[in-house]
Amino acid sequence: MSDTVPGPGTSEQATADKAGAPRRDAAAVILEGLGERREGARVEVQLPCTVFIGSHVHDGTLRDISAGGAMVHGVRGLLAGDLVRLRLARLTDHIFIAEVRGVSLLGVHLAIRAGAEQSLWQEKIRDLLPDGGPEGSR
Repeated sequence: MSDTVPGPGTSEQATADKAGAPRRDAAAVILEGLGERREGARVEVQLPCTVFIGSHVHDGTLRDISAGGAMVHGVRGLLAGDLVRLRLARLTDHIFIAEVRGVSLLGVHLAIRAGAEQSLWQEKIRDLLPDGGPEGSR
């Protein structure tokens, strides 16, 4: 049996404990590895919205927003990389183009398209962000 491979009746954690390494929660390790990808703070909200996927229309709820995107709850069938159109119930004058960055149990994570689209997004949600805008939330 090798000294570097745990044998029967031992575990990797037991080996790490013997070496003096601190015990770590698996969820904490995953979160640490992911890190925070947003440039600005997330703000929790509960805002009705409409998501257009091709010719399909879905009502959803924005669960959080940031200067670069949002998380939508209540919309199914999306995959990372899909392009959608997003309309906020309180801002019916514009539909934002967004890319699905990921899907989790919490909802669909959207990134608003960079450039003029993102600038307009930041302008429209400014009053919802901390310190009045994306510059204050970085």
